[in-house]
Amino acid sequence: MALCPHCQHALPETPSDHCPNCGGDLRATIPPPVSTPAPPPPPHFPPPARTGPAPAPGGTPWESRDRLGFLAALVETTRQVLTGPVAFFRSMPTSGGIGGPLLYAVLIGWIGLSVSAFYGAVFQSIVGSSLATLGERRELGPLLALVQGWAGFAFQVIFGAVFVAIGLFVAAGIFHLVLLLVGGARGDFETSLRAVCYAQAPSVLLLVPFCGQLVASIWTLVLYVIGLGEAHRTGYGKSAAAVLLPILLCCCCAAIGLFFFASALAGLVSQIQ
Repeated sequence: MALCPHCQHALPETPSDHCPNCGGDLRATIPPPVSTPAPPPPPHFPPPARTGPAPAPGGTPWESRDRLGFLAALVETTRQVLTGPVAFFRSMPTSGGIGGPLLYAVLIGWIGLSVSAFYGAVFQSIVGSSLATLGERRELGPLLALVQGWAGFAFQVIFGAVFVAIGLFVAAGIFHLVLLLVGGARGDFETSLRAVCYAQAPSVLLLVPFCGQLVASIWTLVLYVIGLGEAHRTGYGKSAAAVLLPILLCCCCAAIGLFFFASALAGLVSQIQ
């Protein structure tokens, strides 16, 4: 039973604004409605961590091989370089040591070189005997068969990694020097070497006989241009000059040398006659 807050007499069950006993105003004493608190928001759970061979932001899968696994990092790095070279070289770190990129390039290059030498040895075993009899200098046939055959294959398997490493440093040094000359070297030598190392990914195409070597060579040149351009944050024109000018210079030197050799040979023939 409700009581009047003024006189403490019982109030009728029919609601009224004033107390029938003392006439007190009951509206002023009615407590304000209590607001119901809003329900708490549902708990927020973070999205599940992404699985698979994805590198850390700003890195490469190969340099995260401790987390991804050696084989998974090798395959994923090669896939990203071949299918998305611009994004790969744009996110490639330009510092952090040359050991990791050099190991990747030597491994990929050694595999391609060994497979190419194996195909050459097989080809020499099949048709080498007939090719050795061609020409007047038949005494060179056994020597050519030895170099191009299984002995040459064993030599490249044993020392191929050394040759690949030397070639990487020479190529990176030449490219970086030309970049300095054309004003496109925004980074140091390590930046150029890293781009050259990861640009060896097309060496896996040497697993394809006959046409694999040609496609791999052209694709590697294209990756040199993209890799140097993105790594040094310079235009592709300067990186293309760094890659193509040394090749053009070598071709000119070879043409000049061939011209002088042909001239000397023609003079010798005229003297004999």
